[in-house]
Amino acid sequence: MNDEGASDERPALTRRQLLVGLAGSTASVATVGTLGYARREPTDRLEVRLWFSDRAAGYDGIADRVRDYLKALLSDEHWELELSVGGTVAVSTEDGARVTSGGEWPTTLASGAVGVGDVDPVSDVNLLVTDGQMTTAPTGFALPHVASVGGARYLATLPPIAELGTVRDGEVVHRTVPNERPTRTIQILLHEIGHALGLEHDHGVAFRSEETVVATPMLSSYAWDPDYKQDRSRCGTVYPSTAGRDRALSLTFSTCSRRELESYSGGLTL
Repeated sequence: MNDEGASDERPALTRRQLLVGLAGSTASVATVGTLGYARREPTDRLEVRLWFSDRAAGYDGIADRVRDYLKALLSDEHWELELSVGGTVAVSTEDGARVTSGGEWPTTLASGAVGVGDVDPVSDVNLLVTDGQMTTAPTGFALPHVASVGGARYLATLPPIAELGTVRDGEVVHRTVPNERPTRTIQILLHEIGHALGLEHDHGVAFRSEETVVATPMLSSYAWDPDYKQDRSRCGTVYPSTAGRDRALSLTFSTCSRRELESYSGGLTL
């Protein structure tokens, strides 16, 4: 899919395959092998940490802007959100997908987990933002608890989130936004965070709002992709026809996604 979508051809990597693939890079087999995935009781605390490539960090205010969006969009009654910024990371590529799918970002996290380097990973989502292109998919990539996405130049132009919807009791309660490059980029960022937490594309939905079809983060631009074969979410919501209708985006995870996240019980472990 080449329509600036959230398409992310994701190989079916097992943890063993991932570790073998990373073994020849900067972390040793022993170092990478210490980074595993733990099961735990459904969590009442969600740890999300942001990093930025050196080039991405060069855009004024980007860390504060992304943090403000995620603070609003990831807050939930089922957990206490612990959102932090880890700083900048030197990368060999700004490609928001390849920096993870090629092993570089997971290896950096694995090294940091055992005290090699300055990157200190958290248990739930470790997200790297780069200045990669957002024109040809894939523009981001995710593995369990590890994600990356490009588009820093567009994220930096987002308006304050309070300007994107109705504010009630200090909270933005309506987050349907135009299908434009900055808002597509923040939705793809949410899409990759969803994958890092175990969500799949069919946890997302699309719905009609008058003559507009609105796609939620996990379905994203697949709502308009003729090659996407699913006709309904895994919770049974039928996707509407998009023919002749305008496109818009929701920055709120669907009810189907939130039901799945209520049972989230994973995490990185040493």
